[in-house]
Amino acid sequence: MVDYYEALTYAEIDLDKDPCIFPQCGHVITRENLDQHMSMRDHYEYVKDRSGHETISAPKSSSEPLSIQVQKACPACRSPLRNIHRYGRIERRAWIDEATKKFIVWANAKFVPLAARVVHVEEQFQTQAAEAPSNKEILERLKALELATLTLDGSSDNQMRKISNVTNNDRRFQDALQLRKQIKRFLRQVNEKEQPFSRIHDLVQDAKRQRGVEGTLAWTPDVLQTRNRLLATVLLIRCEYDIVANFVSARKGTGAVIKIDIQTFQDDCERLIDESKFKKQPASEVEGRLFWARFMAIKRGISDAVSDGSPSLLAARYHLRLAKDICTSHPGQTKGMLAEVEAAERMLRDSIFYTPVTNEEKAAVYAAMASDFRGTGHWYYCENGHPFTIGECGMPMQTSRCPQCGAQVGGQSHRPLEGVTRAADIDAQFGRLAV
Repeated sequence: MVDYYEALTYAEIDLDKDPCIFPQCGHVITRENLDQHMSMRDHYEYVKDRSGHETISAPKSSSEPLSIQVQKACPACRSPLRNIHRYGRIERRAWIDEATKKFIVWANAKFVPLAARVVHVEEQFQTQAAEAPSNKEILERLKALELATLTLDGSSDNQMRKISNVTNNDRRFQDALQLRKQIKRFLRQVNEKEQPFSRIHDLVQDAKRQRGVEGTLAWTPDVLQTRNRLLATVLLIRCEYDIVANFVSARKGTGAVIKIDIQTFQDDCERLIDESKFKKQPASEVEGRLFWARFMAIKRGISDAVSDGSPSLLAARYHLRLAKDICTSHPGQTKGMLAEVEAAERMLRDSIFYTPVTNEEKAAVYAAMASDFRGTGHWYYCENGHPFTIGECGMPMQTSRCPQCGAQVGGQSHRPLEGVTRAADIDAQFGRLAV
């Protein structure tokens, strides 16, 4: 049988009207059957000639990323159809979509343990303070390094190196500094340049240059997944704040003179804020504004130059006011963060600073992310391509908001809303994942 819709054999087919295709697996299938199986009309425009026969005229420009849920295979034996040039565009898109989904799975699986370790480091700073070097030992260490005045300036890497030199006998700081290196490595790995769409784009551009082909390749950077890089950026800023805040706090009573340049950290916060606004990620924007103000609280705690009416302190309060407005307008995406904003306001008002404690809501988010990896529920994409999960039976029974962009998600009576699509491949990947 070569026509699976009309149950016709090869002898019954008019090859002039409907030629056959011979996949590598050895089966014989009519072109019309295989075109329908590959959903060719979803990817190509068709036109009719004078005789009424339809032919392909051009590829559609509306082929959306992550729109192919499953890679098509031979309808007879499920063998891949990658070697058939007629369907090459569809197969390549499916392959890139598959690679992107695996990237999302991998990135989330790497992020959850890093976030848990940051929480552990913060707890170490709180619970192991008694094991820290005494003021006398700290002063002796500073004298040995000929640091009458300890100045933290330059890049964040440079400041971390100076802290490492002074705290090489304090396990808490060494653990935190080692964790920072791992977060930075993860941040490089989830950069847009490392993602499948970006790599394919660069390879095609390079091939065109080598062959002297002019023109630019159509490129939609919106397909790139930025969520994990933003989350990793927040985690890195948070880890750096923990290190700096605890380092400065531990040395306040030693008599050592400490000078710190917080501008490099605040610049990182401002870049996070700008991109989060552009990508419609309210939670990351709140984090950026929170840490901008927290770093200012460190500076105010060790410097008399930051008075109540200073422009820098007013800027910090402005960031917190905007952060509070975001929490009010996006309660679902910023759950539990309003309390952190209010705590930061008290830090600025009272000229104190301390390591933030992970609130219950944020801890619940991390726990939920971890449980998602055990295959509970089902994965879907919102209309903006952000992945999310539905628990219990995995079918939508109520509407909600996307945890990243706030777009309406979910559905009613097991029917997803328009624009919400099932991410079957991510389901399969998470089902096999152990965290």
